[in-house]
Amino acid sequence: MIAICDATERLATALGGGPAATLAASALIEADALELPRFGIAMLDEWTPALASAPRAEVSQAITWLDRSSCFAPLAVASATLDLAAAARQFGVAAVFLRGVRGFGRLAPFVRHLADAGLLGIAGAEGPPFVAPQGGTRPVIGTNPFAFAMGQGEDRVVIDVASSTATMAAIRNARASGASLPAGIAVDGSGQPTTAAADVAALLPRGGQIGSLLGLVVELMAGVAGGGRGDPAGRGVFIVALDPAAAEEHTDWRQRLAGLKNDWLEGGGHWPKGGTVSPDTVMSCDFGERLDAHLARLSEEMTTR
Repeated sequence: MIAICDATERLATALGGGPAATLAASALIEADALELPRFGIAMLDEWTPALASAPRAEVSQAITWLDRSSCFAPLAVASATLDLAAAARQFGVAAVFLRGVRGFGRLAPFVRHLADAGLLGIAGAEGPPFVAPQGGTRPVIGTNPFAFAMGQGEDRVVIDVASSTATMAAIRNARASGASLPAGIAVDGSGQPTTAAADVAALLPRGGQIGSLLGLVVELMAGVAGGGRGDPAGRGVFIVALDPAAAEEHTDWRQRLAGLKNDWLEGGGHWPKGGTVSPDTVMSCDFGERLDAHLARLSEEMTTR
C-alpha cells in the first residue's frame, strides 16, 4: 500500500518534477482515490516520451490561446492553471483557451488550486459529440463538464459537474460488462430511449434544459471561442481566473461566502467540495502495483528515447 502523498511525489518526479508535474500528479491520483479510475493514472496510457516535457509558461497576458496537441494533457492543463494564476494577479482577471487537449481527467483539482491561491476559478471542457440537445435525438456536443471554485479552508466551494446524464467512460464500461443502463439517460440510433449500452447513439442532457444549456455554454466557450470544436487533435478547454482582491471596492467577499454557506447548510443543502481526499489516505495494493507498472514504463521509455 502507498499513501497518496508518497504516490504523488513519485509520479510528479516521473513527470519531470516541478509545480505543474505535482499538480498533474495529484489530480490523477486523487481520481483513483475517489474510485474514478478512468480519470486517474490510467491517463498515463496517453503519455509518450514525445509528450514528456511540461509546456513552458506562456500565459503572460489577460487572454491567451494555446495549442496543446503536442503535450501530455494533464501537464498541459496544470501548467496553464499555474500560469493563469500569475496572470490573474497581474491583470485582475485572466483567461486561457487550450485546444488539441487529449483526455486529462477531472476539472475540480485545477479550479480548486485557483481557489486555494485566493482566486475564483471557472473551467470547462468540450469533447466529441455524444450528447443530444434537449428535445433532440442526435449527438451534437460532448459531455462538456463545467467547474467552479472559490474560497479557502472550510468555506471553499468546488463545483464540478458534467452537462450529460452519464460519461462516455460509463457507457464503455457498461458495454464491456453487458450491464444495463438506467432508464432515461440515452437514446438509440432511431432516437428511442434505450437501456442497452451497445445501442446508445446519444446521451441525454442532465436535468433537461438546464444541462443542455450548460453544455452549450461550455461548447461556446471551449469549442467556439477557444477553437476546440471539431479539432481532430483533441478537445478544447477554457480556464478563467479572477482576483477578487483587485476590485476597487472591497466587497467582503469572504464574509459573504461564509454567510452563504451557512444559509445553504441551514436550508438543508450540501456544500460541494469537489471531491477532496486527505493526503494521508492510503491507497490499495492494486493501485500501488498499477502505479509501479506505469512508472516502470515511463522510466524505460525515457531511457531508451
